[in-house]
Amino acid sequence: MRLLAVDDDPLILDLLPVVFKQADFPQITVAASGMDALNILQDPDAQFDCLLLDIEMPGMTGVELCSRIRALPRYRDTPILMLTSVTDRGTIERAFAAGANDYINKPFDVKEITTRVRVAKRMTETVGTAPLLNPAELPKDGQRGVHPFDIGDPVRLANTEQLILPFSLGNYLSQLSRRRLDTCSIFAVRIENMDALFAECNTRELSLALSEVAEAVTDVVDCPKLLMAYDGNGTFLCITQQAQNLVWPEIEDRVHALLNEGGAMFGDGLPMNICVAIGNPIPPNASRNQRVKKTFDRAIGRALMREKTKMRQLS
Repeated sequence: MRLLAVDDDPLILDLLPVVFKQADFPQITVAASGMDALNILQDPDAQFDCLLLDIEMPGMTGVELCSRIRALPRYRDTPILMLTSVTDRGTIERAFAAGANDYINKPFDVKEITTRVRVAKRMTETVGTAPLLNPAELPKDGQRGVHPFDIGDPVRLANTEQLILPFSLGNYLSQLSRRRLDTCSIFAVRIENMDALFAECNTRELSLALSEVAEAVTDVVDCPKLLMAYDGNGTFLCITQQAQNLVWPEIEDRVHALLNEGGAMFGDGLPMNICVAIGNPIPPNASRNQRVKKTFDRAIGRALMREKTKMRQLS
């Protein structure tokens, strides 16, 4: 596995090759700045399987570097781990929104940093690449009901900064300290008519529908620390540090109001009439080993319960 580590601290740059060589990752290149890293990455003869970026660097921060790396076609899906000593959670969220997949706190434990890189390695080997949907680049006359992914597959949406991969969202949740868990809330949003949309939309129309939902939730929650992932089957998973200040389930009405005002329409100009069910927020599971799956399952269960309640009220 070929690694590139970027850090302005010469002690870190001296330490990392030793650490990774002992962990059977001897192929590591180091760079002392964001510009040095970009020059290395733009070399056609260089190819890396995982990138480690320091967040706090002079000139070009690690967050900006991460964003610029994601604009390079060869590194759109390469695992990126952030190295950070910052305590401002907003900076971590911005790093994930820029394309980071995981982060490691400084001063880092040798076992921890090699473990997180191994997790990234498994991701590249076992997790399929989620397609990036950009309505501006998709044909308006595409065939309805035929998409380059299945209904249960995660996808990424262009120009939706706070939407990241489910794998990355799980990493973010698993790394939260116990103190941060006390202020963290997770909720799920389900598109109720997803089966019909999947069958009736072409891929451009479907990406517009998903983007409209993501943007409506972002606008209503209005929290810079909100992170979301589209998990497939019309389900968005959301993590925020601010949900306790919101009124539930009234946010569902506000999301619907924005969707009704939005531009999610079929190619013939007819509205899609998107309906969502938003589950009440839950706190994360305290156990780090079981936190991600149990927490996400509970959040999705709340959204499913909300959806069934609405169906009973209409019957």
